[in-house]
Amino acid sequence: MPNPSKNGKILALDMGRSAVGMAISDEQKQMVFGRGVIRNYKSLANLFKEIKNFCEREKVVEVVIGLPAGKEGEETAQTERIRSIGERLEEYLEDIPVEFEDESFTTFEANEFLGGVAGVKAGKRKDTEDEIAAVIILKRYLDFDES
Repeated sequence: MPNPSKNGKILALDMGRSAVGMAISDEQKQMVFGRGVIRNYKSLANLFKEIKNFCEREKVVEVVIGLPAGKEGEETAQTERIRSIGERLEEYLEDIPVEFEDESFTTFEANEFLGGVAGVKAGKRKDTEDEIAAVIILKRYLDFDES
């Protein structure tokens, strides 16, 4: 759950094997903005460095990572892999906490939005699908705090 007493932005990550979608909140944690995709990062060390640079530049106070689950909500090998990456990222970032948010159906929702509302053709969706999924993850995380 977001820490409302800590001023600053929250960064959300939709972790994929070859691309990581990013979204960020405003400092008041009221709005969410897509911030692109990190692609072809080659190693976790390179990815962590890019994320840390982004966090410093944008004054990020918290990171939220989308956590995948199985069809019945159970933890899977992918869940464990993402959780492990998140724990290592938190160590790397030192004083920026890393939290997790259920990412169930975010890719589906991103595709629905891109195909329906935005009218993006299927072949062109992958470029923004990960970014929109990160937006949905962060919106869910912030909405949870309001309920």
